[in-house]
Amino acid sequence: MNAKVQDILVRYGIATVGLVLVALGVALSIISNLGTAPLSCPAYVLNLRIPALSVGTFTLLVNISYMLLQMALLRKDFKAKYLMQVVASALFGYLIDGWMWALGWLQPEGFGARLALTVLAGAVTALGVSLEVAGNAWMLSAEMTVGAFSQVLRKDFSRVKIVMDSLVVVVSAVLAWLFFSNPFGSGAWTGLGDVLLARTPGVVIGLGTLLLAVLPGLMMSLTDPLADRLVKDIYGRSARRSQ
Repeated sequence: MNAKVQDILVRYGIATVGLVLVALGVALSIISNLGTAPLSCPAYVLNLRIPALSVGTFTLLVNISYMLLQMALLRKDFKAKYLMQVVASALFGYLIDGWMWALGWLQPEGFGARLALTVLAGAVTALGVSLEVAGNAWMLSAEMTVGAFSQVLRKDFSRVKIVMDSLVVVVSAVLAWLFFSNPFGSGAWTGLGDVLLARTPGVVIGLGTLLLAVLPGLMMSLTDPLADRLVKDIYGRSARRSQ
């Protein structure tokens, strides 16, 4: 097989495994009912309002809106290859729906079980993002939008990400308030304590949202070396097979 084609297949294969894991992290965070990761909040609150469309479908639609924003920001600097975000976002949305279906049996009872599931979601997400970065192939619109703002504003990527994550959570809270008269989700508003302890259904923004804004980044200090070793091992086997 041509070395260049083989390299592309390996990179996209690694990045796709990363997407599968990040989608699993989103599904686990939703099932935990402690709150989803910041950039998944809009899709989940829209799904709660219009359940006829799945979380994955809304994820695709939200990501397309991100891409349109990139076009407006970058203008002539927006490259044709960035359109691959649509394919990546569609795949990501289907993966989220697939995991939600496959894990339909999982119904954690009690705050401790839900918290453990949220921590697991953070770990799985961290490994998935590490593999995406190592693969350097698929591009998800949320991160690309952060990059576009960082480029245009000439600000550090991590700082822009914090601001964007915060704004997305605020917008989601406003939508939840308009839809359900509850800024944290679709459940009846009975007090902040009930939301934080997962005693109300349909929690979009909660303790889990705060944890998932921080945990994946912290855990990537462990998952990045693991992903790098896996990639080197895969490339090493690939090279031996081509000889």
